[in-house]
Amino acid sequence: MEKLHFKVSSPESFIKLACTMLFEKTDAHKEWGSVWNEVFAGIQGEELFLKFTEELFPAGCTIGENELNKIMARAVNFVKNDPLCIDAKNSYDKKRFPYWVYFIPERKLFVCEFAGHEEAIIRALTLFFGKSVIDYNLQALQKFIVNSFEIRSSRSSVSSIAEDVQYIQESAFLRSIGAYKE
Repeated sequence: MEKLHFKVSSPESFIKLACTMLFEKTDAHKEWGSVWNEVFAGIQGEELFLKFTEELFPAGCTIGENELNKIMARAVNFVKNDPLCIDAKNSYDKKRFPYWVYFIPERKLFVCEFAGHEEAIIRALTLFFGKSVIDYNLQALQKFIVNSFEIRSSRSSVSSIAEDVQYIQESAFLRSIGAYKE
């Protein structure tokens, strides 16, 4: 058993510390570590942990392992679903990865390989539209692609990819009905 000697300024700062330690032990959340540290930094982070604790235990409680796990799960849910946290994660990933496609309407970043941008756009459209992608006229779909995607590429642009709109539309439709095998 290891003994630690430290002081905390408030119960919520202790809860934040304990939850951060639990978070860092969990590999499933490691992709969100930078966001966790940014969002829960300083007094604002402590206030969020106080809010989570009050929401989960409105009548109060003695904080033990089960309670910390519940608070940490609530904090993880916040980090992975809050729009500002999602934007922070995407901003971090845009700097981290050399090639990506960002789908603006869903705030979703698709990491791709070199020359895999069109494929990532097809995947995003398949998930977003499903088989209804076939109902859009080509000009409207092309405009949607240009206005709804950002990419990082050394060879192409969203506009150059959007020129292949008929292929993109057909591919997204075939994938959505299961007629295409990757």
